[in-house]
Parts: sequence; C-alpha cells; structure tokens
Amino acid sequence: MTEHEEVMGVFIGLESSSYEYIANIIAPYKADFPIEIGCFLLIQDSPNKLVARVIDFVPQGELTSFMGQKWLSDVALDAEAIGSDIKKRKISYSVKIKILGTLDEYNKFKPGLRRIPHITSRVVKASSETIKKIVNQALEEQQKGQEIGTYFLDDSIKINFKLSELDSKRTFVFARAGYGKSNFMKIVSSHWHKDFGSLVVFDPEGEYAFTVRKSQKPIPGVMDKRPAILITNRKDVPHTNNVYQKLKLNLKDLPPQLILPLVIPSTKHENTIFFPKLMGIDLAQWHKLVDLLYEKGWNAPLSEINSALNITESEESDMKPIRNNLVPPIKNLHDPESKLLGIIEKGIKEGQVIITDISLLDSKSALWLSSIIVRYIFNKNQDNYIVGGKEDLMKATFVVEEAQSVFSESTNLSAFIDLAKEGRKYLLGGIFVTQQPSSIPFEILSQADNFFVFHLLSKGDLDSLYRANAHYSNDVATQLLNEPVKGKCYMWTSSQPFVIPVQINNFETETSPNKSLEVQQSNPILKNILHTVDDDLTSPLFKSILEKVKQVEAKGLTELGKKCTELFRMLTEDEKKYLRPKNALQKGPIGDEFSITFKYYPVLLLKVTLLKE
Repeated sequence: MTEHEEVMGVFIGLESSSYEYIANIIAPYKADFPIEIGCFLLIQDSPNKLVARVIDFVPQGELTSFMGQKWLSDVALDAEAIGSDIKKRKISYSVKIKILGTLDEYNKFKPGLRRIPHITSRVVKASSETIKKIVNQALEEQQKGQEIGTYFLDDSIKINFKLSELDSKRTFVFARAGYGKSNFMKIVSSHWHKDFGSLVVFDPEGEYAFTVRKSQKPIPGVMDKRPAILITNRKDVPHTNNVYQKLKLNLKDLPPQLILPLVIPSTKHENTIFFPKLMGIDLAQWHKLVDLLYEKGWNAPLSEINSALNITESEESDMKPIRNNLVPPIKNLHDPESKLLGIIEKGIKEGQVIITDISLLDSKSALWLSSIIVRYIFNKNQDNYIVGGKEDLMKATFVVEEAQSVFSESTNLSAFIDLAKEGRKYLLGGIFVTQQPSSIPFEILSQADNFFVFHLLSKGDLDSLYRANAHYSNDVATQLLNEPVKGKCYMWTSSQPFVIPVQINNFETETSPNKSLEVQQSNPILKNILHTVDDDLTSPLFKSILEKVKQVEAKGLTELGKKCTELFRMLTEDEKKYLRPKNALQKGPIGDEFSITFKYYPVLLLKVTLLKE
C-alpha cells in the first residue's frame, strides 16, 4: 500500500454471477466516506492486488434494523443525539464490486481473475497514480493516439485514442441529442490523418463544416480547424473555398443495376413487371431514359419512354410505373454536369476529409444519395479486390448520422448493411451514430469493434446495448441512464478489457470560430481535384468560355435571361459547337439558337467561382 492509498475495508468473498466476477467488501463508517460509484479499489493478495470497480454500496448495521430505524426516527430532530461514536459502532457499508483484473508485484495489469484472495484481505482505494497506471495499461494500444478527453473521475489523467482504430472497423456512437456525439465526431474529423484513409461524413444537420450559431453562440466547425471538402446545396455558405455547391449526381455515370435497387422500393422488386425489365437494360438504354425523364419529367410521353428503352414485348402501359418510380429520384438526384462522384472518389484516394451536407434534402433523397455513394465505393473496391487484392482498394471510413434509418427493416438500403458486415474486407469502415441502439440489428451491433456511449434514456436501448456488449453491465447502464452529463462517454474498444468513463474534450475550446476562410485558402484541395476529374477544365475553348462568363458578370446585369443572351452573343462559332452537345444552347420557336440555357449558365458560373479560389 502506498502512502496515498487509503484502507477502505475488508474483502468478504465472491457472489454468484453470470459472465462477470462480482464480490463484496465491508467498509466501516467514516465521516468523509470517499467511495464513489465507478471508482477503483484494490484488494490485497500479496504479492498481487486485484483491481475492482465499485458498482453499488448500501449501509448496514444495527441502525438499519427495525429497532435501529425506530430509534433514528425518535432522535431525528436532535442533531446531537446521533454522535460520531455511535455511527462508528453502529454503521458499516456493504460495497459490491466488479473485479476487472490483477496488478502484479511490478504493477503490470492483467485482465481477468485467476486467484481469489482470502476473506478479510484488506481493500484500499486506488491512488491517482495507481489509477493512471491501470487506465494507461488498459488503453495501452491507444497511448500513441490523439488525446480525446480525461478520465471522468480524475481529470488529471488524459485519455488517448488511436484514430487508426476506426479505419476499416465498425464503430457505434450512441447518445441523446445534445449530449456530445457531434462534438466527439468533430474532434475525430479535425484530427483525422490521410494515413487512415479518407473520412466521408454525411451531415444531416448542416453543423459539421462551418461555424454555426446556437443560442447566439458561435459553434466552430471542422473547416475552421483543418482543410476539408464540403459538398452542399446551400447558397448561404460563408465562402466557396473547397466547397462544391452541387449536391447531385450524374446518374449516367452509374450502371442502372446499381441505382435501381436503391431508389425503387424493395416491395416492388418482386411480383412486378417493370422492375425486372429495367434491371435488364444496358447503359445506352439507361442514358436515353435518364435524359428523357430529366428533360420532361412527369410530362414524358409513355411512347417516348417505350422508344428509349426499346424493350421487346413491352407495351406503353408498362411504361407508366417506370415513369412513376423514376421521375422523383431523377428529378432530385440527377445533374448531367455534376462531378460529385469523381470528386469523392479522387478525395478518397487522397485521404481527404469530405463532408456531405444533406441537411436541405428531404429524408428520402438524402438516403438515396448517401446509399448510392456508399454502394458505388463498395462495389468498386469489391471488383478491384477480386481482380488484384487489397493493393488497389480505396480506404475510407463513412460517418453515418441517424443510423437507425439506414438499418431499418422497412428500407432497401442494403449498401449500409453490406458496409457494416463486409466493409472491413474491402478497407471500408463505418462510424454509425444514433440515439437508438435498439434500432441496430443485433448481428451487426454485436460485431462492432468500438463503442462510444453517452447519455441514453430508453431501457430498451440500454438492454440492447448490454445484449450486444456485456461490458456495458448494469452498473454502467445505470450511470448512462441517471447521469445526464454532457460529454461524458463510456468508451470501449476491442483492445481494452473494460469500459472507461471519459469526459470528452470540448471542440469549441480547442477551435476558434469563423476561421474557415483562412484555413481553406491555404490548401485548395478541391480546385486541384477538379482539374483531374473535369475534362472541360483542360479545354482551351472551355477556358475561353469561362473568361467570357467573368466579363458578363462584371457588367452588373441582374436578370439571368440577359446574362444568358449576352454570353451567347460573345461566343465564337467554335465555342458554340463545343457547348452544343451539352444541350447548353437555347433554341427559339423555329429552331434558331439565341441564348445560353437557364440551366447551364449557373453551371458555368459555379466553375468560375471554384477556379478563382
């Protein structure tokens, strides 16, 4: 026993318990009773010491008997009647503990229990120095990692975590809204290194990237701290450095066999005529169909759909469900000028942090978009793995907020289920964030590699967590339920022997708000990526067109129509010829070209904006 380890009581043996070592000690009354739920105690078992965690304690002794309680009731109003000497003689505490492991004579921690100490073995409260040794050894594999917080019961003990442990792993972050899950993910994102692969965040609240104001208080974002790419459809971004403002895909870049199962409800995959027919079309048919429905939408004639698909033994009446099921996703997701997939793929290969802001999309479109991106990367890695092994795989970790929606049995978003079950094989990881552990299928939750659990309310959620990971035992679950402390996280990783309570650092204290312009200007990663994924930017003709867009903007015209006609007037015949295949030129009633289309001018303006940063 060191000079800082205080004797608390004596060991009185193990009690029957399934899957864990539960024991009891007797602790005498002390005026400054220092035992806390969750604190570490040491049981002397020379030359070793058992390490235990307090899970419960209750008073016992004569004063807790029937006659003792009657006497206490009689003297309750007399403060002097219950003296210290009476308490010392009449009160003790029965302390229930969970044995975690052993400290040997060299203070080396070993998990589990091999030998039971004698009854009456002395029990001491671990000193801060000893606790630090225990925690550091329990997190031995994390010591070279990033500091994410402090040990909850002693803030002098720093807690590190190797972010590489999230690479190609299944990780779950559970918390009620407002208790620290977004703060934790900002810390992870801001310290992410390209050696871990890329981090692709799907942000449903629009709070990850830039400084936002909550209750009149500026809350910094990841881009205030580090270079990153933001993909968004917001128009009110503070600047456009490393921001791609086109949250749509070119669906013609993808095979129909990838898109269709994700955007058409699973209930229509069987026992329908149209779905099997669609799954059998080739790329040329798919391109014609997408172009037609993009251009004409609900007004697309059934005869033209039938002609575009050119499917044998089909009638026009078969085309109506095709139009009904494909117009919404094409309308909400398709843009023939989008380079989003190319940006994400190139960004992943470079190990960039990519934030996809889906907060302004409706829930169905957000799920469609995110599932298509995940499926595209998953399929590409799967194909490359079959051909050449792991050497050519893209390494990425996807952050999925509101994970309960992507694992719901009512959805057909198998991309996320495949990511959770098989992603590790293809160097793909997932960080699944939700308020509802019970919404995650047991076979996925029980195979997770890392858990970060904050305050929860539902007994069903706590039970699901315990069934999937028994380290979250009753004592931990009780604290998760009854301690609504913001930022308090019970962390468990596959390399540590027990759950550790961590007070996660506050991202706001380590990051200054409104610094994103300065940070992103110093590293124009998106501009560099665009030059590799957008063939237009290498064309002298297209560069000349963009210069003329700048001239039009400099004239101060306010109406889009006037900008379009003015730009058309300035174009050479070669430049018009270059734009014609893009359907960028507006025709009049008799077929004569007279303007740039309203759809295409913003495309040109976006590229001008991106390239000037």
